[in-house]
Amino acid sequence: MMAARRGFTLVELLIVVTMFVITFCALTPFVNRMRERADVIKCSENVRLLSLALHMYAADHDDAFPPDLGSLYPGYVKEEQIFDCPASKFIGTAAGSDYEYISGLSESSMLADVIIYDRDGNHNDLGRNVVRVNGSVEWVHSADGKPR
Repeated sequence: MMAARRGFTLVELLIVVTMFVITFCALTPFVNRMRERADVIKCSENVRLLSLALHMYAADHDDAFPPDLGSLYPGYVKEEQIFDCPASKFIGTAAGSDYEYISGLSESSMLADVIIYDRDGNHNDLGRNVVRVNGSVEWVHSADGKPR
């Protein structure tokens, strides 16, 4: 009588490891794209909250927007992480935001004027989030150039 075989052979183990490696290699680009997309969405949420804070500030200051984004913290923005774009290589703060701000605008400015946008390179040159005076947030692809 033959004894029951226990364990794996070396060939079976190599086949299983190879399948795991192939699966990992196939899924890595997908996971990276999803991570980049999540960063774009989080960044979009940050600039939307900054837009709301700008409009609250303007309501309290005769329709004028602040001289810089740092003026919104802590009165209108409670968490300093809102100034940080997750796709950026640097940590944004109220003193040094990851977003560009166009000062000198007010509630009476042209509604289509850009007031906040991502710094160059925040999203691997794929594009940038743009906030207009009317409060709308949109994604502008890099091929479209700088926001207008």
